[in-house]
Amino acid sequence: MAEGKLDIVVAQNAGFCMGVRRALKLTLDAANDPAGPRPISTIGPLIHNAQVLEVLAQKGVTSLEEGGASPAGTGIIRAHGISPQDRLRLGERVQRLIDATCPHVRHVQKIAEKYCSESYHCIVVGDAGHAEVEGVLAHAQGRGIVVSRIEDVDNLPPLDKVVVVAQTTQDEQLYDKIAEKLRARYPDCKIFHTICRATHQRQAEAKRIAQQVDMMVVVGGRHSANTRRLAQICAETGTPTMLVETADELDLDPLLECRRIGVTAGASTPRWMIRRVVQAIRSEHERRRRSLSYLLRLVLAVPIRTNIFLGGGAAAMTYASCRLMGVEPPRLGLCMALAFFFILSQHLLNQYTKREAIHLNEPERGEFFRTHAGALRLLGIASCALALFLAYLLGWTPLALIAVGTLAGLVYCVQSVRDSWRLLKLRGLHRIPGSKELFVGLAWAVTTALVPMLAGRQLVARWHGLAVAIAFSFLLAADRTLLTDLRDVEGDELVGRETLAVVLGEAGCKRLLGVLLVLEALVLAGGEMLAWTTPTGYAMLLAVLWSALCLVLFHQRRLPETELGEALIDSRFYLCGLIALAATLA
Repeated sequence: MAEGKLDIVVAQNAGFCMGVRRALKLTLDAANDPAGPRPISTIGPLIHNAQVLEVLAQKGVTSLEEGGASPAGTGIIRAHGISPQDRLRLGERVQRLIDATCPHVRHVQKIAEKYCSESYHCIVVGDAGHAEVEGVLAHAQGRGIVVSRIEDVDNLPPLDKVVVVAQTTQDEQLYDKIAEKLRARYPDCKIFHTICRATHQRQAEAKRIAQQVDMMVVVGGRHSANTRRLAQICAETGTPTMLVETADELDLDPLLECRRIGVTAGASTPRWMIRRVVQAIRSEHERRRRSLSYLLRLVLAVPIRTNIFLGGGAAAMTYASCRLMGVEPPRLGLCMALAFFFILSQHLLNQYTKREAIHLNEPERGEFFRTHAGALRLLGIASCALALFLAYLLGWTPLALIAVGTLAGLVYCVQSVRDSWRLLKLRGLHRIPGSKELFVGLAWAVTTALVPMLAGRQLVARWHGLAVAIAFSFLLAADRTLLTDLRDVEGDELVGRETLAVVLGEAGCKRLLGVLLVLEALVLAGGEMLAWTTPTGYAMLLAVLWSALCLVLFHQRRLPETELGEALIDSRFYLCGLIALAATLA
């Protein structure tokens, strides 16, 4: 094995393209709509990824061969598109027709339709027999010809009027060479550059990375033309290239002889599949070297997966809030223990509701959850009972708050079992975008700030400090939730979890995170300037900087994918506690 640090370069443009993402979203919307016509069928496999298709099958989405009989219900045209004749027949057989044809593919079809209606012959540069190419040929009204290799140009017949288009995922360099030869053969031909921008960027980046690394790994389905083309482009640089569908197919021995590995993926590959591959390579490298990060993972695995580490962060945040407000409840230890057990129980409950997504996003954690489901359920129940008991010791008002919070947590996670949900056309509050950030933020604000203030019986005298502590705790917990949901967005989307990250998308989510960070800084600085808090407010701006660092690392794809990444995110709460402790001891 190569000595020293292993550098894994992951392509920024790897993963779902716009067309695949759009088709998948339309399909998931149909599958998650209880009022939609059933059964749901896609015309041909929606995407060339067996793992995604398996999840869709579990949601009742089946795949039919093009031209095959489709039962009445919902029919979905996949991103590759179909012929006008098949579209007409399909529309007559189903109750609802959803056209998920990629807009770029539809553009190529329109070019073929327009020019072939004017007596042009349409030459399609692409893979013969590919679904997209067949669909474009059908729009060419019998005047289409497929060219797959440069040599094919020599076998073309004399043609008067010629228009040239490309399969949207075609190799750009090959297309340019074929187009140049076609122009020499048909000087008046009209050539359209119809390779989509995402494909161009993906191929260019894959080639650039391949030239800078010792080995390339291309992740994607073997039946995916664009994935195979990526592997071919990487191999043509002279860099050894490995094509895998899943992390289980990795040949780790030759990979771990390398110092620098590049990873890219086809347009049908979800981000969580890429994460699994990267995590498998890095974890095995760390295991063999017995590195510090590997040892830290071993130490943190159970506390992170059980949410005990996060519960400890709530206890630390309670101490920090008390210091920020300038109160010291006579039973501060009870307040910290209450925050620990209540936050632990609520996050375990939330973990249960997203167990399907956990299996996709974090397979090791998902397996841990499946194996220890009974113990985790018992831990959640015991933590909830202890939180209620500790609240009772602190007084009736804290008990009422924790009881309401516990009930709200249960209601939040309830599935579609009540008439009220059905009347509102909701399958649970957790389906409402933004509700998770709101509920989690409120839970943290109440337990880490309001309860200690009530226990200290200084609500009237210190209400200014309480307002700052509640706002800061709420924002810190909300941005933690939003960042972790952004990390897991594709798995959540696939299983139908309507998180705020799913609705806003990556760019919108990052902008909102930026706004939350600014608000956190303003709350602390404002409270300090107005003398509403003790002089620890400025020092706690370090926690805001820590949050900003996590966001930057995520944006640069340098935030660890394993327990280390979550520990890095959650350590902001411990940082607040340490700042408060240092101020106390000073």
